[in-house]
Amino acid sequence: MAIANLLSTVKDIVIQFHNKFHQISQDMSWLNVTFRNYSELYTVIRQLEFALLQMIYQTDELIGAIQCVLQGKLLISLISPTTLQGILRNVSLQLPEG
Repeated sequence: MAIANLLSTVKDIVIQFHNKFHQISQDMSWLNVTFRNYSELYTVIRQLEFALLQMIYQTDELIGAIQCVLQGKLLISLISPTTLQGILRNVSLQLPEG
């Protein structure tokens, strides 16, 4: 009788342990999915931030170019190296000697 009671108690404890283990496994799997989704969200946010910074930089360059055009100047970044070399060669040829 004592052994039967002991086995019954041990059986109940093992069943409770199994149920608790199953619940913890479900919670851990939910956390893994949640963290993976947060990680993907973080990556997307960083990519959007980078794209926004690129857009800000390009907008600043465009505003600078527009300001130069309005002042009647030409940005050096808009001229190819070959064209710039030709311009500088022509300028140096028109300078007085000495």
